[in-house]
Amino acid sequence: MLADHLGIPWPAVIAHRGASYWAPEGTQPAYVTACDLGADYLEADVRRTKDGVLIVYHDRTLQRTTNVSAVFPRRASEAVDSFTFDELKRLDAGTWFNTQWPGRARPGFIGTRILRLEDLAAIAEARTPRPGLYLEPKDASRYSGIERQLVDLLAARGWIGAGAEPSYAMPARVIFQSFEPESLRQFKTMAPHVPRVWLLDETTMRRVEWRDLLAQAGEIAMGIGTWGVRHAWSPRWSVAEAPRRYVTTWPWLNRSAHRAGLLVHVWTVNARWELRLVRCFGADGVFTDRPEVALAAFGRTAPRGSAAARARLGA
Repeated sequence: MLADHLGIPWPAVIAHRGASYWAPEGTQPAYVTACDLGADYLEADVRRTKDGVLIVYHDRTLQRTTNVSAVFPRRASEAVDSFTFDELKRLDAGTWFNTQWPGRARPGFIGTRILRLEDLAAIAEARTPRPGLYLEPKDASRYSGIERQLVDLLAARGWIGAGAEPSYAMPARVIFQSFEPESLRQFKTMAPHVPRVWLLDETTMRRVEWRDLLAQAGEIAMGIGTWGVRHAWSPRWSVAEAPRRYVTTWPWLNRSAHRAGLLVHVWTVNARWELRLVRCFGADGVFTDRPEVALAAFGRTAPRGSAAARARLGA
């Protein structure tokens, strides 16, 4: 099995920006909760600040999930990389969640801060068993050299080995992911022993035929990241760029990916029916905001302590 060869749990449960259904995405509470619930991997988007600090943050700007408009009113629409990390430490990255999801609000989310990548690594390092890190340099082409910076930081902390020798005998503690093929090529050169996943979106599917896509993926990655069934009908679909609605989780597409030697990890799946469906269709794992639902849907045994975690959440 491909997952066994790479040392990747099967089917893998990948906590999308942490347990982001239950806590503010990409923050310490979301990742701690994901650990408590038993996720195999903590998924994170990585950006770089003006002064070169790698941080965990998804959006290009800060307005959606912080109080930047109150703290820096004249700079609210500026990109994340126009701020230093000391400036970002002044922002509240948790109160928005309480406002948007009052039924899941917690007083402890108020004042939650943006994490450095080192902070995320430390959260995982404090756990036994230790979850892996599933990392995407977001808008990688915007941040020259971010791949080298990521590899060096992870190697310094012992997350990945140095050099080019494969280390598949150990569980894959890190997976690199990207929508950008060039970023994956750089990771292949710098850390060929670390699994890589090419994330696909509807615009890629419009430009590249499936057979050619698999061939290209085989050159730069060990797996592909497709989307769940619901996304094909989501209002976030890029209708102007890809008016045709593609579903990439059909069994025959997964089988063809496996024949090409590629894992299939599906983003972002939260509903129990959809989790079961994509698993029946042959997916090797899922990105999910709800690790506890995915583990149950896959019939996997929840870790000790996860029942208490669910009780605290009201799950």
